[in-house]
Amino acid sequence: MTLQYKQEDDRFYVCNDNNQEIAEMTFTRIGDDKATINHTYTDPAYRGHGIADKLLELVVKKLQQEKREIIPLCSFAKNKLNN
Repeated sequence: MTLQYKQEDDRFYVCNDNNQEIAEMTFTRIGDDKATINHTYTDPAYRGHGIADKLLELVVKKLQQEKREIIPLCSFAKNKLNN
């Protein structure tokens, strides 16, 4: 299984070998110094493989590079970032 992690302006997402989107994490930039992580989804067939963890890592890295305070709104990001 080869997964491709891709980025758009306000989300990171993952495609499988068939170029089907199987997971995503969305975020919203607020002003010049904040961002919220709004939503995380992984297709049930692909859960348990660390895909959402990798998406979170990519989003956090991107937002930290932009020097933004990260406000996790979705339950997945809240649980991971507040522990």
